[in-house]
Amino acid sequence: MEPEPFRDAAILIVDDERSMVRLMEELLAHAGYRNLRSTSDSREVLGLCATFQPDLILLDLRMPNLDGVEVLRRLKQQRAEAYLPVLVLTADVSRESKRAALEAGASDFLTKPFEQIELLLRVRNLIEMRSLHQDLRRQNETLEGRIQEHTHQLLEAEKLATMGNLLAGVAHELNSPLSVILGQVGLFAPSGEDPNARARIKDIGEAAERCVRIVRSFLTMARRHPPERGHVALNHLLRDAVELLSFELRIANIEVGFDLAKDLPLVWADDHQLKQVVVNLVTNARQALQDASPPHRLSLRTRHDAESRRVRVEVADSGPGIPSEIRARIFDPFFTTKPEGEGTGLGLALARGIVESHGGSIGVESAPGEGAQFVIELPVETPPPAADERDDLGTTLPVAGKSILVVDDEPAVASLLAEALSRDGYNVDLAANGAVALRMLGARDYDLIVSDSGMPVLNGPELYREVALREPHLTRRFVFVTGDILNPRTRAFLARTGAPQLEKPFTIESVKRVVRRALLAP
Repeated sequence: MEPEPFRDAAILIVDDERSMVRLMEELLAHAGYRNLRSTSDSREVLGLCATFQPDLILLDLRMPNLDGVEVLRRLKQQRAEAYLPVLVLTADVSRESKRAALEAGASDFLTKPFEQIELLLRVRNLIEMRSLHQDLRRQNETLEGRIQEHTHQLLEAEKLATMGNLLAGVAHELNSPLSVILGQVGLFAPSGEDPNARARIKDIGEAAERCVRIVRSFLTMARRHPPERGHVALNHLLRDAVELLSFELRIANIEVGFDLAKDLPLVWADDHQLKQVVVNLVTNARQALQDASPPHRLSLRTRHDAESRRVRVEVADSGPGIPSEIRARIFDPFFTTKPEGEGTGLGLALARGIVESHGGSIGVESAPGEGAQFVIELPVETPPPAADERDDLGTTLPVAGKSILVVDDEPAVASLLAEALSRDGYNVDLAANGAVALRMLGARDYDLIVSDSGMPVLNGPELYREVALREPHLTRRFVFVTGDILNPRTRAFLARTGAPQLEKPFTIESVKRVVRRALLAP
């Protein structure tokens, strides 16, 4: 009897002599083979291969209609990729017949009349060879799948790097004008007596701050800006996010349901960024539901797993679901199924970047016709110890009578800093670059230098090094205005110096706070 794995092997017997067919069926059945099929018409072989899918063919060489060599040639064309062994049974032992059969694709020969043991040994060897080929093919397919997966990951990483550079470049260009807008709002607001003017200034400030948050969210996705964390109540955040879209949901006749855990702990996260993630998911759900058959339902659910110290947020809809062929790609940057002009393919990529920057994960569970459920898991982290804020009560009060040198090549930013500091009683001079600043430092003394990091002629780090050589005491009174987020060498230099930084876009309050702390530092 043959081993159990071989007993189910499918064997096709092809011989125009019915007596020979019955003999081989009896021999193979007695040996334990139980999946047998036979034909006396060689023209049926290709059709039987398609339906029966044999693991081995026993083929007579001399047959009417189609001889064995022609059958082999046609099989070879059909099975270009799969290994299908063919044991040729023939009474013709001529060298020409053997050569023709081998060239056509025969795997082995057995000369009639044959011995029972020899037949069974050759059958077993060929079936085992077929099994080895199948194992090798499966391993190759697995390996190919892993290679494709790794290639996809590398391409995605390259996309993210490209997108990161693009977004960081855009952010860099926006930081200075946003600083000017926020600064002018801060300077104008206290003196605005007209209620309408105050309201407009407030609207401008809020719009600029929203732009700042969007820029920082993009930088977070590009791993260029850390989240600004605080204690966040996710249940409130979900309700607020839905409230922002309440009008769109209402006119789309979408029923919104909440299933929020009462024991949900606070998470240490960036409230704005997480809200942006939820708004994006709810917006996508609304768009998916607008073309679906009613009822239109959207549900938001939260749960807490105390053992793993993680919270779970689920945003589910009753829409058409996500086809399996695109489910693995929906978080890829620039991938979108929306018509041209209606989507950038960045929404879910941004969401994933934000969630992962918080140490969490985001995934989707969906089946066609059964809606989609996005699942976010976030860690419940212990916030870091609070920084020393001993001067919080007076962080923006000026240190009277101090002289400050502002070094910046952008006139709008420089004049804004000068006006803000002058209003607080500081004596302020301006320099357009580091070289001009060095000449001014040689002419008079200053209590503090506020310098942009990226400038022509002599940049901020180069100015700092020169100051360290000429007036070392001033390196403790040096504030960098940082907007050069693309340059890793600049970032590394700033980290080494430990000098205070004023990151663009900044507000007037942050300028006052940083300047005061720098002047009061030991």
